[in-house]
Amino acid sequence: MRFASSYSLLLSIFAASIASAAAPLINPQGNLKFDADVVDSDLRNDSHVLGGNVKVTQGVNFIEADRATATKLQSPRSNWTFDRGVHIQTVDADLKSLSATADFVDGKIGTAVAKGTPAFFEQRRGADGKLVRGRAGVIDYDVDKGVVRLSDHVWFSYAGNEFRGNVVVYNIRDERVTVNPAGEKGRVNITIKPRSVEKKPGAPAPASSGDGA
Repeated sequence: MRFASSYSLLLSIFAASIASAAAPLINPQGNLKFDADVVDSDLRNDSHVLGGNVKVTQGVNFIEADRATATKLQSPRSNWTFDRGVHIQTVDADLKSLSATADFVDGKIGTAVAKGTPAFFEQRRGADGKLVRGRAGVIDYDVDKGVVRLSDHVWFSYAGNEFRGNVVVYNIRDERVTVNPAGEKGRVNITIKPRSVEKKPGAPAPASSGDGA
């Protein structure tokens, strides 16, 4: 059975799907919710195509895109593909890309793979206000573990310090960086930003090294 519909019909379709799989889709972080302009569902094969302002929400986490496809919604593990204008946000991270795939496990985002030219990552709540961000052709994000793996033309920055290599693995919660982990070849390039020296009140200004006017 296949049909296309507006948002109101989308809600009724997925309400039935969620009701039949209530146990795996309900968890302490909140219900899995879907929002889009149009949906085309193959209910027999549990396959769904969502178009127009797509948003998949689970608690504080969400994924937005222009278009999405989903399979196995009535199972503990569903598979998603997102295209165009992809925005992934969790309590820890913010990713933007051209496309992405994601696995939802027991009704919550388990892993996501973002791809772009490049795709972008930013830590939402870095310690002491440190800005942590990166870009790469491929960004693998393990939401449960809080680990981001960047590969393909990687640039990564932590509080102004820059890391470049074939692969950069960043543990968001521990704030640990590994560049070119075991098995990866290539050189590692790191640029450390010197800490600025705070000027004490009344201290004389440093002497000029120029010749003057």
